[in-house]
Amino acid sequence: MRGRFWIHKEDPRSPISRSFSAIARGGATTTTTVTDGASKKTEIAYIAVGSNLGDRFVNIRNAMELLESYHLDEDGGNDGERRPRIQIRHTSQLHQTAAMYVTDQPAFLNGVICIDTTLSPHQLLVALKEVEQRIGRDLKNGIRNGPRLIDMDILFYGVSSPPTRDKKHLEEEDGGSSSNHEELPRSGGCILQTPDLEIPHPRLEEREFVLLPLCELDQTMVHPIHNVTLGELFKRWNTRELQDHVNTSTSEIVRPPRAVRVLPLPRNRMLFLNETLVMGILNVTPDSFSDGGRFDVDLDCDTLGDRGSRSRSSVVERATQEALQMVTDGASIIDIGGESTRPGAKEIHTQEELKRTIPVIQSIRQVSDIPISIDTRHATVAKAAIEAGADIVNDVSGGTFDPDMLSTVAELKVPMVLMHSRGTPETMQALTHYRNNDVVSDVAHNLLERSMEAERAGIPRWLQVLDPGIGFAKDLGGNLQLLKHMGKLRELVGPFPLLLGPSRKGFIGTLTGETEPKERDYGTVASCVAAVCGMNPDENGGSSNILRVHNVKGVKQAAMIMDAIRQAE
Repeated sequence: MRGRFWIHKEDPRSPISRSFSAIARGGATTTTTVTDGASKKTEIAYIAVGSNLGDRFVNIRNAMELLESYHLDEDGGNDGERRPRIQIRHTSQLHQTAAMYVTDQPAFLNGVICIDTTLSPHQLLVALKEVEQRIGRDLKNGIRNGPRLIDMDILFYGVSSPPTRDKKHLEEEDGGSSSNHEELPRSGGCILQTPDLEIPHPRLEEREFVLLPLCELDQTMVHPIHNVTLGELFKRWNTRELQDHVNTSTSEIVRPPRAVRVLPLPRNRMLFLNETLVMGILNVTPDSFSDGGRFDVDLDCDTLGDRGSRSRSSVVERATQEALQMVTDGASIIDIGGESTRPGAKEIHTQEELKRTIPVIQSIRQVSDIPISIDTRHATVAKAAIEAGADIVNDVSGGTFDPDMLSTVAELKVPMVLMHSRGTPETMQALTHYRNNDVVSDVAHNLLERSMEAERAGIPRWLQVLDPGIGFAKDLGGNLQLLKHMGKLRELVGPFPLLLGPSRKGFIGTLTGETEPKERDYGTVASCVAAVCGMNPDENGGSSNILRVHNVKGVKQAAMIMDAIRQAE
């Protein structure tokens, strides 16, 4: 029974031998031949993935695509159809971690994937090794625990199914609130010990880069040998780390480098989420509530001729200089929007949005590699913006406005910000009532629902950012409730990066009496400080990881101070 990678039905890739050389523990080389048959039953398995050479994220992404194209020669069907043997259920977040065992090598990018498979454990091992070979890993001559393009290990196999978390169940739990929902522990699957494969993985409890992403997926799962939950194993790892790094003469704790959650971007770049990042707002619209008209490139060159072209070029240049100033002031991302989504704003044609945004993205990209997000509800604009040099799609509708948005972003393979809102900008302020007046739980449920939809469309969790949507279908009380309970929101949605955009919003004006949005920056800073508070200093970032604001310098300074206070011993 040989394995094949069928990328297209009409053009199957050449098979790789089912017998392979695997680097066994202790450095010895053993040859393993799969003889057991594929299972008709679908099993759940957890696979560790890592890379520390080349474009690490692309290596991992390519490995996942190869896994999902894996078939056996015996697989059949009408008209050449092949049944997939591996399907990816979920991904953890991605983390950059220092190398273990052989420390003189580049840092790794690590994560965990949860899969459905009809392969037996040994067949799955063969599939992983074949994928590693196709990515370019040398299984025969590589240094044990040394640098590698891709590394995949089976952590658990035969795991019991998790509780269903579809839309219906989310709505039924606790009347729509997940605050009282507790998931029962479930089995970590089979125990297997053979010369070439041990399940569960024998060293996972000593590896933060495995335990942390495992806990992101399911910290309640019980290890079948240790008979404790993954969450408890991670707590024990943390305790050992502290004990192992105490200076006995001074009792000072010298913390080793910890895993850092990252958001991968195109062209081998990443955003590191161990500090609070600031996203600078650059609106190229005539009617945004705070800065509309400053960089309006919506000029009719056909009517104005050369004067119109010169004017547009001048506006694009000024917008570019504004972006560069925000970078100098501390922005980690520039968010470019060509359609106002203020309360009451009307939808514009996508051609107008493209005309406003694409020249600015292209201009910024010519002089800076700063990450750029495109603030749009339209899939055609998102695609054009990414092709012009943007890196992230920021959709205030969470992918609900344009039915093609989620599939488009999945094809683009870039991060997406999924924001909570209701209705449209024209109608949202009439939709501010929440079930049981519990804005936080309702918003969390909606965000998790949108996350699941995005994942089903092909956007993995490690490319998702969630935004509770301050000012969007929220009244004064709803906005304040969200800001006060960002820690609770963090607990409910889990490890996803959180973005918050309170900048100069109307609730600040209501509380301070400032009618002019530009005069609300002090209130904005206070809102952002509240959002950063409320998390354990050992966690990656505070309750909010990314702050979307107009006044970058002031918020960046405030975030730096809050990060330092949180991380102090």
